[in-house]
Amino acid sequence: MPNYYPAPAQLYPIGYLLGPWPPYQQYYAGPHGHGEEDSKMAKPDKFTGQDPLKLHPFIVSCIMAFDSQPCKFVTDHQRVSYAASYLSNIAMLWWQPILVAFPEPSICSDWGEFVDQLNMYFGQPDLAQPPNALCALKMQDYQHVNKYMIEFFRTCNPYRME
Repeated sequence: MPNYYPAPAQLYPIGYLLGPWPPYQQYYAGPHGHGEEDSKMAKPDKFTGQDPLKLHPFIVSCIMAFDSQPCKFVTDHQRVSYAASYLSNIAMLWWQPILVAFPEPSICSDWGEFVDQLNMYFGQPDLAQPPNALCALKMQDYQHVNKYMIEFFRTCNPYRME
């Protein structure tokens, strides 16, 4: 059987004519913010969306990760992607349709909007809101759960829904 993947005959790229790589290259681990530093950084706990009291510590731990490696989290898109990778359960079910939407929603590249949306859907409810409208909310037999959830969140946070 022929070997379709022969080993390269040359150890270094053809363009490097001065011989072996400079000695410092063997110790170079890549750009700052990669490698062993990642393993030492405290990672946020998964946010499930089930306990509103855990949202603020989740956001704070994400911000601490951003501050500890500013070269790794340069753009809001990188920050949102990192934080979203620590969502699970209900919070991940909320994020999945946003993640696959085309064209990409603005929330994917706007850290402030991402945090606002997390607060709206999973943060502590506004206790000043009169509970009458919330008690009157009912899901009809023919109604999809998505429509009920939208009405529920609109009732809980009427000033945030458009």
